[in-house]
Amino acid sequence: SLLLKAASCSPIALAIYGQEMDITTRGLAVMNMILHGQATAEIEQGDVLAEPQFTDSPDSVKKHDYVVANPPFSTKTWATGFNPKEDPFGRFGKEILPPEKNGDFAFLLHILASLKPEGSGSVILPLGVLFRGGTEAKIREKILRQGMIKGIIGLPANLFYGTGIPAAIIVLDKSGACNQRPVFFVDASKGFTKDGNKNRLRERDVHKISDVFESAMEVKGYSRSVPFEEI
Repeated sequence: SLLLKAASCSPIALAIYGQEMDITTRGLAVMNMILHGQATAEIEQGDVLAEPQFTDSPDSVKKHDYVVANPPFSTKTWATGFNPKEDPFGRFGKEILPPEKNGDFAFLLHILASLKPEGSGSVILPLGVLFRGGTEAKIREKILRQGMIKGIIGLPANLFYGTGIPAAIIVLDKSGACNQRPVFFVDASKGFTKDGNKNRLRERDVHKISDVFESAMEVKGYSRSVPFEEI
């Protein structure tokens, strides 16, 4: 559904590629594509970190114009089935690897490796990726110094099924990458409505996030472009 929604926002037809680890969910995704007029979408099954199914060569994952993802939060088994230090696609580096028991940055690095030089993407990750220390802090600093992050959108807690922790949308943009790039922050954590035991973004909340981010509008207490020096 995330791929379908993203593709529907494009003014031109897009080729759709997706990978899902669970075989049943992959089957549902294929059926969903057919039902929504995207029968040519290529949806593969498998662990995207251990066995990426879309590759350009034996040492390079396929490069895309856009990538959207909602990977499992803080998975402790991300390195199962392969050795990240010997990753044939060179996605994780050899000196500073994501923590063995936390895969958030592993997915982020995979996404960056999957983007064309002018590509952009968005990934939903737990809020902890913004401030956790250790090797994650070193990876975060490296990505920031490369100027790959365009913006951060903080979301309400208890928004997603299976977890109550707050999350953020990390907006990636290779085309505008530069030294000392500012990052546009949006704190959308307070705009929601209760829906049973979960929180839900209302249509007006989504429009506000979209309008403010697209226009880079600074709203006191809600959004701000933060200079690299301050970060």
